[in-house]
Amino acid sequence: MIIIREKNVSFKIAVLFLAFTVVFTLFRSSMSGIFSLFYAKNGIESASISSIKSFQNIGIMVGLLPAGYLADKIGRLKVLTLSSLIIATSFLILILFRSFLVFSLAELLYGIGLALNSGTLVSYITDLQEQNKIAPDSKLMGIQVIVLNLTTLVGGNIGTWLFEIKDTAPIWFAMVGLAIYPLFIFITVKYLSFSDNKAIDQVQKQRGYNLRSIISFFWKKNFWILLLLNVGYDCGTQFILIYWSIIYVEKLGFNLSLIYTLFMCALILGSVIYSRVSTLLNVKNITLINTVCMIFMFVLSGIVDNKFLLLVLFLAIELLMGMMSGQISATSNEAIYGERNKSTMLSTVSFITEILVSLSLFISNSIMNLFGNLKVMFFVSAIYFAVILLIIPLIKKKEQ
Repeated sequence: MIIIREKNVSFKIAVLFLAFTVVFTLFRSSMSGIFSLFYAKNGIESASISSIKSFQNIGIMVGLLPAGYLADKIGRLKVLTLSSLIIATSFLILILFRSFLVFSLAELLYGIGLALNSGTLVSYITDLQEQNKIAPDSKLMGIQVIVLNLTTLVGGNIGTWLFEIKDTAPIWFAMVGLAIYPLFIFITVKYLSFSDNKAIDQVQKQRGYNLRSIISFFWKKNFWILLLLNVGYDCGTQFILIYWSIIYVEKLGFNLSLIYTLFMCALILGSVIYSRVSTLLNVKNITLINTVCMIFMFVLSGIVDNKFLLLVLFLAIELLMGMMSGQISATSNEAIYGERNKSTMLSTVSFITEILVSLSLFISNSIMNLFGNLKVMFFVSAIYFAVILLIIPLIKKKEQ
């Protein structure tokens, strides 16, 4: 009877986890490929879009450290609700007002909403498992990643299709969906007989936000490996993530939905490839191969002019990004193994990374204004990835 009950509760937790992931991701991702095109259509110059997008990184940076504290203090579901409402408000601002300053404010709020959502759902699910004495389910986490990527693909295609009808249509779709997301949370939790949760152990909470523990990270090699890997990857991919729709759709004339679908499929394929090769190659070799290939693809993209070759290079970059995303997740697990303050270490890495990414966006804006050509940023992205080469000698060579 106990085994049957555990299976029943485990199934309900899985349903809740995947349902929350699908609904939130579906509506949020409908804006994935729209932001830059929307800004360009409303009179924002290409070189200024990166400045607007940098406010999203600032918002994430502002929200990251308080997110865990609020979730522990007031409850995880309340923070998930607050996250969706803040993002919905940012979309409402995009509809009502059209200016550089207002777009920047909307991106700031959007970033804060994303930060509040980051890791909160996983914390909630983990607490439910602990409360019901159910062991962590790695298979469930793997399914969640697949569902997340597939829902992002579907949501992005819905957004690009709506954008072709009217530029504000995907914004309305995302805003309304996220506004009713709290109601979906309430109904689902009640139906499955769960409740909100929050940290009870005050000592543990205080340890998690101890300034001394944060400072101690700077003396640890794994911290610097993880930080440099995140900085090189995030700074190097910001340009392509912001400007892909302008470069490959507006300038090269490819279909928006087709390009979005292809690059999402390449991203998913990259993560699948990484899961396979990670059992065959050691981490140091995978990091070296991915980084060198990324640098080569970016440099080649800055040189060639053929639109179809540029598309192939773009998809290759996305495939490598999918591989490196999986690698960063694996590196994160290895870096925090044995750490008492695991979440604090990851939050600190994310916090510093967001600061440096925001600075890199302002630098990118200045470079584009100086050269007056978007293609120069392919070379800048290659330089950012060269940072990753610095950490390769530090990575422990462990044969799989």
